[in-house]
Amino acid sequence: MLINSLYQYYRLLASSPNPEVPLRGYSTANVSFAFNLSESGELLDVIPLAEYKGKRAIPVKMQVPEQEKRSSGIVSNFLCDNSTYILGVDNKGAKSNPDRLSQTFQASKDLHSFVLGQVDDPGARAVCNFFESWVPQRAAEHPALKDCLEDVSSGGNIVFRLDGQPGYIHDRPAVKAAWMRYKIGRTSEVTGQCLVTGEVAPIARLHPSIKGVRGAQSSGASLVSFNLDAFTSYGKTQSYNAPVSEEVVFGYTTALNYLLSNDRQKVQLDPGTTVVFWSGSRANGPEEDLMAGLLFPSEDGNQEQGNSSARTVLPDRETTQLVRDILHRVRNGQPISVDPAKLDLESQFYILGLSPNASRLSVRFWYVDTFGRLLDRIASHYADLAIVRPSSSDEPEFIPVPRLLLETAPLGDRERIPPLLGGSMMRSILSGSPYPRGLYTAIISRIRADHKVNYVRAAILKASLIRGNRLRGRTVDQAARDMDTEVNITVGLDEQNTNTAYRLGRLFAILEKAQQEATPGLNATIRDRYFGAASATPGAVFPQLLRLAQHHVSKAEYGGLLDKQIEKVLYGLDNFPSHLNLTEQGLFMLGYYHQRQAFYQKDEKKEG
Repeated sequence: MLINSLYQYYRLLASSPNPEVPLRGYSTANVSFAFNLSESGELLDVIPLAEYKGKRAIPVKMQVPEQEKRSSGIVSNFLCDNSTYILGVDNKGAKSNPDRLSQTFQASKDLHSFVLGQVDDPGARAVCNFFESWVPQRAAEHPALKDCLEDVSSGGNIVFRLDGQPGYIHDRPAVKAAWMRYKIGRTSEVTGQCLVTGEVAPIARLHPSIKGVRGAQSSGASLVSFNLDAFTSYGKTQSYNAPVSEEVVFGYTTALNYLLSNDRQKVQLDPGTTVVFWSGSRANGPEEDLMAGLLFPSEDGNQEQGNSSARTVLPDRETTQLVRDILHRVRNGQPISVDPAKLDLESQFYILGLSPNASRLSVRFWYVDTFGRLLDRIASHYADLAIVRPSSSDEPEFIPVPRLLLETAPLGDRERIPPLLGGSMMRSILSGSPYPRGLYTAIISRIRADHKVNYVRAAILKASLIRGNRLRGRTVDQAARDMDTEVNITVGLDEQNTNTAYRLGRLFAILEKAQQEATPGLNATIRDRYFGAASATPGAVFPQLLRLAQHHVSKAEYGGLLDKQIEKVLYGLDNFPSHLNLTEQGLFMLGYYHQRQAFYQKDEKKEG
């Protein structure tokens, strides 16, 4: 299913009038230099192609003859390779291996002579003459290289140009025809029925590497590979175990590499999970920008600013406005309304999460559904997250998934996000299933560790509780021990909520407020000393806190008002529970957060 979907997307990309993906026999490579040759094969000058960002050279991406998958052997590429093969030199100085350099140069020379030796084309003859006349030992003396040999030999790819002619030699029609004749002659001798298309065709022995997944090897990693004897089945080795035709292998790997190199369709969910997404109906359509804007909105609530932690390419203004309209409809409880003429709600949409695994890639999650259903699921996700936001802060109105995950990491270190959490959370959002229990428990643990119930953490607690309750068909209180009263978790403070844990959280916030007003400028409050114990074992803590509160209320400027609030919250509480389970602890923390925000909102109204 995954390979077939990627292959179909490649066919969609390749069918466009100006395809952004290479056709069969070609691949996309990073190129740093072009060698300008005369017709006699003399190197006239070296043209740098890389663009500089500060001191960093960024190679240009170019469609070149398909490059081979290298390991430790000597394998030359055609008309695009590094200085080790093109010149027979490297930048290792005294550590260079002369024998290996001689072998790499000879391999490149033999390949180009074999492919281009009989081609009647000035560019082909220039390349053959270059290899025939080039002497690697004299590279440092060459006038075109003496000032740039160190840069050229640093490992960047090199292509060829013919002096006075536009374009590159590998794009010349006669050269391309010769290359395709060579490629056809090297198709696999093993034929079989392709598992994807069902057709009998040459079967790929190896699948090309996939590049662009964070944490994987820089040279790329395989999505499909068999490299141990234990994987041999019925005498079939390597990828002959799972026969896929060379055409399909080229298509799916090209499509995936395209997605991973395209920041419009790629997002870093967490340090170990890279996400790509695409529409099955059209390439580079508005559905892809819209999905990115909905799943990963900007953190400041302004879509035009973008989310630097997840996505670097901003959508166009029309898509930006559409994302904003949809998100605000979700916030206001209104149905999503989009123009079917602009968005194909019935088209299949694909979301893939990849993680590095040694020299391979592992599929963290793979989700397929119609675009319209995915919109509904995302709307439900944001509705569940909705909670009162501190108006005096710059917290995002719609919280991106990477920000949700960041709250689970100790000290806010993104590298310490639980490695499996991102994938399970995305599955929950996209399928509409309960959020992973690990997310809820991780947030409880972080709050108990640092005694902070911030906006994002409170939103996660609320969403986890109400979604789990709704999908189980039970009220939140029925999920809590010894509770029978139905509770609805609201966006803001719910003074009618009679749930014991929720009311105890409110009570703790009022007691903390009394202490702060009685002793302004405190470096530490009762939250720093008692919050963890109060949320887990209230029976052992609250009697002591209430005794302290009498002293604080007597000194506070608005002590009478605080005393009435304490009395109102305590009304109906017969005793303090000896302990609260995890569900009740989340309700305690939500009650605390809601009450704190109510204090600040009232203060701001008074100041206004």
